[in-house]
Amino acid sequence: MAEKYGISEGQFQLIQKQAERRAEMRQEFLKQRTNPFKHAAEAGYIFDPAHQKFLSMKVTQFERFQPNPRTSLFGVLTIIVPMLTYGYFIWNERNDREQKIRAGEMPYRDRLFKLC
Repeated sequence: MAEKYGISEGQFQLIQKQAERRAEMRQEFLKQRTNPFKHAAEAGYIFDPAHQKFLSMKVTQFERFQPNPRTSLFGVLTIIVPMLTYGYFIWNERNDREQKIRAGEMPYRDRLFKLC
């Protein structure tokens, strides 16, 4: 038999079953979500344990943070190294400009900070 969509028949059937399962779960969720009487005791919303675990983790992630070499390296490479690199380039450019001004190579009209 010819392959549908470039995949084997078994994979195609598996994808169809997964899509059907997703559609059934969605229908069940919508049925529960739109039932005004089912969750009246729970403040009118569906309690999802996975969602609650995720939100709890997000709220307490700083309390549970444990530094290790990977997180320390990440912090150094994303915060300290860029700051030092940017500072070095600024310092180098200002030193070069100062040397040109002191040596008289830069005319007064080309200076950035003038008195008049």
